[in-house]
Amino acid sequence: MTEDRRPHVPVMAGSVVSLLAPAPDRVLLDLTVGAGGHAEAFLQASAPTGSVVGVDRDPQALELARGRLAAHGPRVRLLHADFAGALRQLAGEGLCPDAILMDLGVSSMQLDDPARGFSLREDALLDMRMDPQAPGTAADLLNRSSEPELARILREHGDEPAAERLARAFVARRRERPFRTTGDLRELVEAVLGHRGGKVHPATRTFQALRIAVNGELDQLRAALPLALERLAPGGRLVVLSFHSGEDRLVKEFFARAAREGHGLLTPRPEVADREEQRSNRRSRSARLRALAKGGTSGA
Repeated sequence: MTEDRRPHVPVMAGSVVSLLAPAPDRVLLDLTVGAGGHAEAFLQASAPTGSVVGVDRDPQALELARGRLAAHGPRVRLLHADFAGALRQLAGEGLCPDAILMDLGVSSMQLDDPARGFSLREDALLDMRMDPQAPGTAADLLNRSSEPELARILREHGDEPAAERLARAFVARRRERPFRTTGDLRELVEAVLGHRGGKVHPATRTFQALRIAVNGELDQLRAALPLALERLAPGGRLVVLSFHSGEDRLVKEFFARAAREGHGLLTPRPEVADREEQRSNRRSRSARLRALAKGGTSGA
């Protein structure tokens, strides 16, 4: 992988940090620390004594965060774990953070590294694991799943209208030759759906659906939301940035239930990136930002 020394720009950083309500002595649990952009902004706004526990299941992301946040010294702790694993570990340690951030989906740095197999732009092994140590790649899923299961994944995780037709084609193709690379997948989707050179490649929904399934992203989110709210200090903030309708639906429904139980809904409607950010950062166009205060609307 070619090393990229440019700082990765976090999506909706100003709005995210404002909702996290940074202040001296406050602790942020960043469950998707990535390259550390949101964490860095929180540390700057909560100086000199605010701190961050940064979690990611991608070891490469943790290395980037470690370098970016090194100047903040003991105010930063990094953990290699998934959502639920980190929350359970920190619960055992008695940590009750003042704010928790979940920045969902795939990061730009994962998409930009062709060796990870997330992107359809270049040919690479069809991997898509956020944690390279986890079992089961996207190729494994394509080569082993039943036709009904493949159709369900495409429909539920990719909003793919041709889910059944593609699933049949995947099963027929793998009888002749197993899927191995991103090119194998891209070319088959093009053959089934056609490709006229529009802005959105016809395989985009398929790649998204397989990535979500391989990493169990929605199951992770379902498990983590109640654990996160439980771990928060009274008045603490739970802030979630989602990029897919399935993610946002889960967050919206969970926050609505929490509001009925007396927690404070800080975003009655999801916040979105402004036009300038959407022009400069394509990933921000699908972002939906929601926030909840534990036990009420205090916590600032």
